[in-house]
Amino acid sequence: MSETKGRPVKHEEGASRGEVRTETRTSGNTRTRSIAFSTVIMIVGLFFSKGSSFLRNILVAHVFDTTYRDAFIAAFLIPDFFFALLVGGSIQSAITPTLSRAIEQKTLKKTWKGVSVFVTWMSVILASVILFGEIFSNQLYKIFYQGENPEVVRLAGNMARALYPQIFFMMLAALCIGVLNAYKKFGSTAFGPTIYNIGVLIAIIALGASRPDSLYMTGVGIMAAAMVFFIFQLYMGRREVIHYKPSLDTHNPEFRRLLKLAVPILISASIVQINILLLNSFASRFDEGSIYALNNASTLWQLPYGIFAVGIGNVMLPSLAGYYSTKKYKDVSDLLSRSIKNALFLAVPCAGIFLILRFDLVKAVYQWSSSYTDENAKMAAMFLIGYCASIVLQSVIFILNQAYYAIENTRFPLFAGIVSMIVNFGLCFLFVSIGMGPMSITIAYSISCAVRLVLLAVVFNRYKRMAPKNIRVFIMKSAVCLLVMMGGLYLLSLVPFAPSRKIFHLAWFCAQALAGFILYFVTAFLLHMEELQMAYDRYLARFFRRKKAPAGNTGR
Repeated sequence: MSETKGRPVKHEEGASRGEVRTETRTSGNTRTRSIAFSTVIMIVGLFFSKGSSFLRNILVAHVFDTTYRDAFIAAFLIPDFFFALLVGGSIQSAITPTLSRAIEQKTLKKTWKGVSVFVTWMSVILASVILFGEIFSNQLYKIFYQGENPEVVRLAGNMARALYPQIFFMMLAALCIGVLNAYKKFGSTAFGPTIYNIGVLIAIIALGASRPDSLYMTGVGIMAAAMVFFIFQLYMGRREVIHYKPSLDTHNPEFRRLLKLAVPILISASIVQINILLLNSFASRFDEGSIYALNNASTLWQLPYGIFAVGIGNVMLPSLAGYYSTKKYKDVSDLLSRSIKNALFLAVPCAGIFLILRFDLVKAVYQWSSSYTDENAKMAAMFLIGYCASIVLQSVIFILNQAYYAIENTRFPLFAGIVSMIVNFGLCFLFVSIGMGPMSITIAYSISCAVRLVLLAVVFNRYKRMAPKNIRVFIMKSAVCLLVMMGGLYLLSLVPFAPSRKIFHLAWFCAQALAGFILYFVTAFLLHMEELQMAYDRYLARFFRRKKAPAGNTGR
């Protein structure tokens, strides 16, 4: 009896506590590895998506002449704006964390009723907007376009009529993706955009030509690609989306709660598209081909941002929302800190390479025929100079926005976005008025991004327990790595080697870019940056570890 109440029992309790601690630690490690694996899947999918979108721009240069190129790019702007205004951010940034919290709190049935009402009303409103766009397409483009070529307005407005219906299919696809991300089924969402881009490529190759009817039919083909994209995502999410039941019950409390979260996100997403409209509007004041060149530069800078920051942020969002709903504030801080550092660790060297090798980069990606001249490449490279800082700034902005949405604060990101839009417009107007040239509008955009980032960071740091940690030290070390890399790339660019054949030009650019990454990572190794070791441990180490011999195997 005394022994039962004595040390043996205490020893067992201690062992039990140790087991609990070990189990918790193991669970945490497993969760971290799961997030890391999901991030890799998402990044790979985004890489293929962005790569296929690059092929689209290359084909546009090959298939269409200058006027039709500008019309093709302009035709997407207003449909994309409507999509961003009504759909863009709400599905990913409102529905995903809402369903994630419901999964954690086991309230899925009630939450799905609110989500169903929200999606039904979105569909009704979006159908009305599509009808409006179809009727007033040319008038909308006359308001937007400030250039001197009325043919661009006519062609863009006509092609846009074929593109408006694709907004509906993209909205439905975004719903499926948002739901699957909430259930953390990232493998089911990673490759859908690539399927859409492949459909777009087929439409351009099969239907594209510098004729009005061919441009319109290309738009029809792209709309069909969006429909295929939706069907694919619906099939992948068929088990989860089955919970959706059409409803217009505006009195549903979950719908009202979701609406309060979603409306600021919707407006915030539209601000991104408004900035794009502003930049293209100012670009149309310059030489013909400026809109296409600006689009080339925009597509390039969004490659590292869209792959690394978006991939990391989308995987982070449901986990962050789950931690917040269960009041695990330290886990929120740790995951947010890790996400920002990992995104920047990859985005910073890309920004340096894009800045130093900008002309070679543009030529390597876009110049596949004589229709894309060195002058086209120089104009795109000029725009890219101003965008390089945006690679870094927007990476942090995206992840911080996701963090705000995870903690159900959607209003301040909206405020910061409005301020940045006003700054962007004011600086663009000022710089163009005083004759600073095309590059000034992308510099204005990067300055507005810096203002937005400062606002987001200062306010989020007020959440002491959830604020990211040790970011300043990381930034200082990253700056040293960046300076070493840029210095090495600059010296390498002085080598008098200008290959004329495309294959050698590609090889030379890849060699310079690889040298830049090596310089950056070697400097990071010398500075003992933990992100380098973390990347090795989570993504590469498994390929170099030897398999352990089974227990009891003597090797004989």
